[in-house]
Amino acid sequence: MQAFTRQLGSESGVQLNILRDNSEIPASVAVDQTFGVIMRSTRGRIDKPFSVNSGNVLRKLGRGESMRSTVLNEAWVHVNEALNQGAYEAVVQRLITSAAVIKYAVASAGVGTDFVFSTSTTLPADFFIAIKHLDCFNDGIKFAFHAEPKSSGGVNLANDKITLAVYDSLDEKLFEFYGSLNPLSQDDYGVSDYLPDLVSRLTDSIEIEIGATPELAITSDAYGFATNGQSKWAKSDVLVCFEENGTAYTSSDYSTARAKLQFTPFTFGYLISAGTQNVALLAELAQLAFDTNTQLIFDIDGSLGIDAAIAFAEQLNFGASPTAHLLQAYYAPLKSDDPTHVNGKGFYGTSGFQVARRCLRNAQTNTKGFAPKNFPIAGRDYPLQRTGIVQVLTPTDQDLNKLARAKINPVLFETYSGGGRFVFRDSLTSAQVESSLKKLIAVADMSCDLDDKVTTYAKDVLQLPMDLAIKRMDEFLAGLFDAALSAGWLVAGAGNAFAYEVVANEQRPYDRMDINYWLHYDGTVRQIYVTQTLTK
Repeated sequence: MQAFTRQLGSESGVQLNILRDNSEIPASVAVDQTFGVIMRSTRGRIDKPFSVNSGNVLRKLGRGESMRSTVLNEAWVHVNEALNQGAYEAVVQRLITSAAVIKYAVASAGVGTDFVFSTSTTLPADFFIAIKHLDCFNDGIKFAFHAEPKSSGGVNLANDKITLAVYDSLDEKLFEFYGSLNPLSQDDYGVSDYLPDLVSRLTDSIEIEIGATPELAITSDAYGFATNGQSKWAKSDVLVCFEENGTAYTSSDYSTARAKLQFTPFTFGYLISAGTQNVALLAELAQLAFDTNTQLIFDIDGSLGIDAAIAFAEQLNFGASPTAHLLQAYYAPLKSDDPTHVNGKGFYGTSGFQVARRCLRNAQTNTKGFAPKNFPIAGRDYPLQRTGIVQVLTPTDQDLNKLARAKINPVLFETYSGGGRFVFRDSLTSAQVESSLKKLIAVADMSCDLDDKVTTYAKDVLQLPMDLAIKRMDEFLAGLFDAALSAGWLVAGAGNAFAYEVVANEQRPYDRMDINYWLHYDGTVRQIYVTQTLTK
């Protein structure tokens, strides 16, 4: 008998309280190694965002399609390139129109012992089993099922337990389940193993419906073994259960996609345009950047001339945004091989590659968890890693001046001491300022990071007593800004590198806490003036 109790009443004894944990420290997560994107793809959920990594990108997004059929397919190139060049993960919201349709994949009783497979928007009266595949593959799925022999007294009996397998169109197995067709069936632990219940516990990508016949007959073509000893499976051909029905997206479609990506439980540290030149979609992405305090890296079509590229940027009017420093334009007048080898040589934006290199840089943290975000992804150390690059125009000094004034970062061939390479030539945000830290991408990167850390910890102290919340927040900020200073993010300007205050609000001291901080970030060298003087 234990020497304690968890709750003492009036009796004599020892109460052991639950363990108190004061050892927790803020966890390190890969938010700033992940990006969000709104894109057209041939696979993927349409009801909510989903995560993709380099290991499952083909399975989740499908194989790339030619940009000759639609320029929307460039997004697939960006996402694949980004995941292969340094991004840890992508959070994808698939673009879709209201005309899209998800159908059931159905197995129905056919002639004799065979099953007939089909697709249907509603469940047929004679269906045996039906699958709704919510990952929405344009190229379709296959499914198959099998029941092991069941006997009693040497006599084979119908079996309600089946193995159900789902495949993609290329016969890669997506799911396999073993469960019952009987809604009252339970496993050895007393838990329902009715196939729809079992599947719902294991994945939300598949929904199962069972017809009126809760077992497989011994004469079924999915029961037992064939004469050669092989298991007998009832297997469908490719069933196209999802119909995309066009890509004529409306403003409402873009707005809906933006809202879904904003309120997803998945986190991301960057947004990319993935090559889109659609003004309505870019406007929604800019709004999402504002709502989530996340940087948007967007492309300007490299096939445009200098003046046309500037005109395109000006029509977006991103400089008018109160968070224009979060918006960053890249213009690459370069033809190159498709990094995914699906298309031929062409103009491919660099937003995916740019964010990949940021993610790769952010994975390298110091002992206090700070990445070198004071080093922008620009210049000789971050060349564009593609093959067959051809620069189609060479801007003059005046052209480069116009691009800089328009807050556009060109991607061009530059010569360095170690040789020439194609590089991100500048690191300007869309903020319409001339002499301010707000125009520097590195500052935007560091600022977003610190804002995210502060607001995340602030949420941790919500609903605590006011004095305790102020004390904890003050201690957190002191450590945070000291660490930022030691990482080289902050430097002394006219005064201190940082200052902050955490106080109860003067008008509402009982339930509102105010946090203010003043930071002086390190800048980025964009211009160097060199003078040689001859002396006698």
